[in-house]
Amino acid sequence: MIVRPLGRISEFVNPRASVLASGAFDPLHYGHVRYLRAAAEHARARDLPLVVAVAPDEFVARRHPLLQTIEERMEMIDALRWVDIVVPQEDEDIVKAMHQIRPLDVVKGTDWRERGLPQTELDALEQVGAGTVWVEISPVSSSDLLRNAFWQFADEWVGRT
Repeated sequence: MIVRPLGRISEFVNPRASVLASGAFDPLHYGHVRYLRAAAEHARARDLPLVVAVAPDEFVARRHPLLQTIEERMEMIDALRWVDIVVPQEDEDIVKAMHQIRPLDVVKGTDWRERGLPQTELDALEQVGAGTVWVEISPVSSSDLLRNAFWQFADEWVGRT
């Protein structure tokens, strides 16, 4: 189910009664699917719904060319059988979503553990009383996929293959 705007989430989920995952998902790839499956397994083990917050177009467009609008990305995430609720993240970081949803746990990929969560997210986790759950991720990123595809195409286009 897609819930818009984020502020309506309290109509569907009680505080500390969900698990939250987030991402840009542009383009959606097998690493995202594995991440969301692991997040859902964690949620199911606690008999809680999985809420997925999707990053805004402006955030994605600063990282790489926007391939799919937030509406399209939310629709694809909603189609995954493990996801219960999809919301627009509404801000660049997940802090506002954490405050609105007030999840029991926030699921993050181990790539974030290695580089460290932003202080604003650490503060929000503490403020809402949420735990952090780390899930292994596949060594692939949308930005890397796009860069590699672009350069392969560019090389072919100018005859460097």
